[in-house]
Order: sequence, then C-alpha cells, then structure tokens
Amino acid sequence: MAGEEALKPKVGDSLLSSMAVSLLSSIAAAASSKLPLQHQSLLRLLRRALLLLLHALLTLLFLLLPPLNPKPPAPIPRASPAAARALSHVLAVVARVPVASRKYEAVRSLAERLLDDNLRFSCVGGGGAVLGELNRAALSDAFARTLRRLDAAAAAAAAAGGDGGVEMVVGAVKSRLRRWWWSAAAMEGEEEYEAVGRPAEKLAAEMLWLGQKMSECGAAGEAVALWGAASALARRSLAVEPRLQAALLRVSVFLFKHANSKQFEEGKQGEEEKERIIADGRLAMLMSWLPLLCQASNGTDSPVLSSREKEEMVRVLEELIEKLSWEQQEEVLALWLHHFASFPDSDWPNLEASYTRWYAEARKLLLKYSP
Repeated sequence: MAGEEALKPKVGDSLLSSMAVSLLSSIAAAASSKLPLQHQSLLRLLRRALLLLLHALLTLLFLLLPPLNPKPPAPIPRASPAAARALSHVLAVVARVPVASRKYEAVRSLAERLLDDNLRFSCVGGGGAVLGELNRAALSDAFARTLRRLDAAAAAAAAAGGDGGVEMVVGAVKSRLRRWWWSAAAMEGEEEYEAVGRPAEKLAAEMLWLGQKMSECGAAGEAVALWGAASALARRSLAVEPRLQAALLRVSVFLFKHANSKQFEEGKQGEEEKERIIADGRLAMLMSWLPLLCQASNGTDSPVLSSREKEEMVRVLEELIEKLSWEQQEEVLALWLHHFASFPDSDWPNLEASYTRWYAEARKLLLKYSP
C-alpha cells in the first residue's frame, strides 16, 4: 500500500538503530554490573558484535527497499480545452494543500476568482454559456473526487475509533510520520492518502464549498445525486467522531434544501423520466442521510444548527417526504422512527407530524377498502 511504502525513509534506519542501541546498552549495563570483570569484558565484546550485526541488517534492509519517489500529479487529458484543464488543476490543488498551510487560502482564492469570473462572463451572452458549462463540469469532477477521498477518510476514522492507550501511542507515532510523509503523499493525489494523512473535516468542508459553487452555476442537482448515492459514507458517518459528524451534517442540510428546490427539478428530460429521477434523488438523500440528522444534531461544544435552522429543516424534510410516493413515505418514516428512537440525546428532527398524517391516510384506506 502507498502508506506502507511511504514509511521507509533513511531516518527510520537511524531511529531504529538508536532504539536498538539504547535497549541493548541498558540490558548489558544491568547484566554486567552483576558479573566478574573478565565476564564483563566478554559481554562488552558480544554487545559490540550484536550492534554491528544489527546495524548491518538494518542497512541491508533499507538498501533493498525501493526509494521513495513521489509520483507527479495525474495529467489532465489534453482533449479538454486549456481553460478547463487549468480550472480542474486548481481545484485538484485545493484538495491537496493542507488547510494549515499559508498557501491554502491563496490557492482557494484563485479557484474562487476563476469560478466567479467564468460565471460572470457566462451571464453576458455571446457564447459565454460555454464558461458556465466549463464550471459545471470542473466542479462536478471535483465534487466526485473529493467525495471518494472523504469516503476513504471516514472509513479510516471509523476503523480507528478506539479509546485505549495503545491507540493513543500509535496515533502519536503516526502523526509524527505523517509530517515527513506529507510532501510525498500530497503528490500522489490518491484516495489512500486521504484515509491516512488528511483530516476528514477539511474534505467535508470542501464538499460544502463545492456544493455551494455548484449551486451558483445551476449544478446543485448533480451534487444532490452524488451525495444521496454515497450510502456507504452515510453509514460510516454514524461511527465517526462528533466533529466529523457535524461537518457531514452541514453538507447534508445544505443539499437537503436543494433537493427540495425548484432548481433540482430543472433540466430533466421527459416528464416521466424527470419525475422518476427527482423522486429517486430525494429518496436516496432521505434514506442515506436521515439517520445522521437524528444522531449528529447536538454537535460537540455547541449545536451545529440554531433553533431556527432546525425548524426550517423540519419543514424541508416534511415537504420532501410528502413529495414521495405512498410506499416511499412509509419506508422513510419507518427509518426515521427507528433512528430517532435509537438516539436519546437528540430530539431532532421530530417528524411525528408527518408520521401521524401518513398513518391517518393509511387508516382511511384501510376503512375504505375493508369489508
């Protein structure tokens, strides 16, 4: 794996050697203090021989290991226009640079400026519509790429959720190694790196930013479809730390609102096909992310959403559910009740009104068709 291959620097040779020297020296010192003088001399010779042998073995090991040569960034297909290649490259760099770097804001500001300029020129006319399409294509690719990396990062975060002392020690060692590994792994640009060396909260924040930019250029529907289809990430979100849950909740709330908007209903071809795609997208959003809403609404130090935002989201969810078919409503409401009852620390979102309305209709149907 890339992470395992990366942990092969020469500093590891000196680190392991020094650890071995210290260990053998302490053992030998403790043992030699209890031995006669002639035996102490023999023990010192034996210790030196063991140290030389250990050093030779470590040197041979690191010589056999392949050198760490970071791969260059993946080339963008030359078939695309230069403007599209440049914009895609800037968005890819935004995803690679750590948020703690002083260059992060500069690169992100550059991406903002390019996207905003394209959007402004696309509204002028005279062929400017191609710039709007360029924005949509680049942002959709960036959203999908960041979503894959976020999924990998969330999987690693959920798997490393232990609380024991061993996990703390291992985590400290890993954090030291990641500092060395950053420059090489950042060049890889692969999902494996995100799972090991990048805070998932940053990726979630970038998902929200990309979704907002897609909304500005009329591509929020694609973001809703991709986020709703990320069912594996949604399941993992229930097992990650509260800070990451809060970041994922913000993305979900933003996209739930767009799933209920008029913009989401535009651009679908064919009336029947349009209705099916819209319903499937809304159902996927609800089935994937409604459990997270039930669990993560309280946040860590303070609520993720204000009381007003929570009330607004309940209205959005109720409207989304009402727009589904009868069977889909039953499926969503059953899922909500299960998770709402499973998390006693949260009383939001309370969809009891939707549940009672649906049940009242079910009761009417039962009475209507009963003999």
